[in-house]
Amino acid sequence: MQDVSTMMRFEANPVIFLINNHGYAIEILIHDGPYNQIQNWDYTALVRAMRHNGQGKLFTARVGTEDELAEALSKALSPECANHVVFIEVLLETDDCSKELLEFGARVASANSRPPNPQ
Repeated sequence: MQDVSTMMRFEANPVIFLINNHGYAIEILIHDGPYNQIQNWDYTALVRAMRHNGQGKLFTARVGTEDELAEALSKALSPECANHVVFIEVLLETDDCSKELLEFGARVASANSRPPNPQ
């Protein structure tokens, strides 16, 4: 996260998306347990705290729907946010993943449940 501060200092203007699924989705698919339920942070506030003395060109948004994402992107790409670091946190449900990830998780979980291969 401290790299965001450096980006602002050097006036870089990346667009950063943090995909927040409230945990470790792949780990849950492989071997579920309470250790996969992590404390959710306010990542946008954390990024805002990276501004030096409250200064720095920064646009942050936290979105949970397609409409919110479209609105955030519209603002982020507007002339008033030119030369800003853009940080958008995209909130997803923990189980919002592709069919391929579900299949991969099932294969790894199956392999993990076998006894170790004797050497």
